[in-house]
Amino acid sequence: MEPIRTLVLSGGGGRGAFHAGAFKYLMETVKQGVNAEHQTAWSPDIVVGTSIGTVNGAAIVQGLSAEELGQFWLSLRERDIEGLPPGMRWLARGIARRAFKQMIGVSLPQVPAAQATSPIAEKFWPPLPLLPRSLGERMIGRWINLLDTGPLRQTLLTRMQFDQEKIAQSSKALLIAATNVQTGERVIFSNRTIMSRSKSEARRDVIPGITVDRILASCSIPLIYPWTYDRETQAYYWDGAVVANTPLGAALDAVGDRPADIPMEIVVVLMTPWWQAGEQLPKQARALPESFGEAITWTLDWALLASFRERLRLIDAYNRFADQERAEGRSTFQYRQVKVVIVAPEKFFPVERIIDYDQQSAELIRLGYEAARLAFQNNFK
Repeated sequence: MEPIRTLVLSGGGGRGAFHAGAFKYLMETVKQGVNAEHQTAWSPDIVVGTSIGTVNGAAIVQGLSAEELGQFWLSLRERDIEGLPPGMRWLARGIARRAFKQMIGVSLPQVPAAQATSPIAEKFWPPLPLLPRSLGERMIGRWINLLDTGPLRQTLLTRMQFDQEKIAQSSKALLIAATNVQTGERVIFSNRTIMSRSKSEARRDVIPGITVDRILASCSIPLIYPWTYDRETQAYYWDGAVVANTPLGAALDAVGDRPADIPMEIVVVLMTPWWQAGEQLPKQARALPESFGEAITWTLDWALLASFRERLRLIDAYNRFADQERAEGRSTFQYRQVKVVIVAPEKFFPVERIIDYDQQSAELIRLGYEAARLAFQNNFK
């Protein structure tokens, strides 16, 4: 019996080329070192994305091949994704450009107001409080976020050729996570209505419809990028990773009315190393951060993993109920068996890679491919 296949793509900004490498391996038609059931292409029925995982997930559901997704990433540079907001004035621009050049190796342009997605701040924040307010505003400007996502919006429409109708009509379910700025609630946008497992009604936290602005919403890292306004819900959204970097629960509902005797395989592609409790830790995990930058990287990555660990515990409980039903010899089942396969890098990616889109994507694709290969060989012998 063919399992239901779910691909979960976590957030991670410019590290998203790692997803492309993992997808390249999944779609290979000849895989060595795995059982017969997993030697051919592993094409997902359900795709769940958060932040940059939303961009890759939309590309996959729209129909881009693994090769096309890889080429898309190899072609990207920082100015295709981001730029300085138009409300930032000359002194702030100079400082920001210098800082970003040290971090990512390039000086970012300012996004024209007509293309920009950034709101203009209502109040002036004086980082130089010794200056008169009027002079400070002329030198610093008014801005809420450090970078603008206008270029990303243009890239999605032109280079990825985002097609809302193709995604709506796809046989694959797409679920993308975002965070309501004003309530802190996680919401999920989907290309179809998702019914609750426990109730005969549509899930209230899932909003049908995938648009380019909803993809931007899922990518809107707080403080780094601006929030995104959604006309239909009349709400503002930030990155879904703020509250749920890997939302698994809705994926279990996305199977629709398929019977629970059909198992599910979930491949989760993370952007951070993964070590289970009780496992022998690799050498790097026995060390501690050696710089402030490394401390920021560890803090961010562990915060993103916290919600995923909680959801894994729920999956474990779900599987215990499924095993109990089968042990009791029931003729019909309420719970399906779920196998989770985690694809993760061996080492931390520096935190600045979140806003860094450049030639290093080729190495990230290679690492994603290798991580997926090892995960399949370890889980499907």
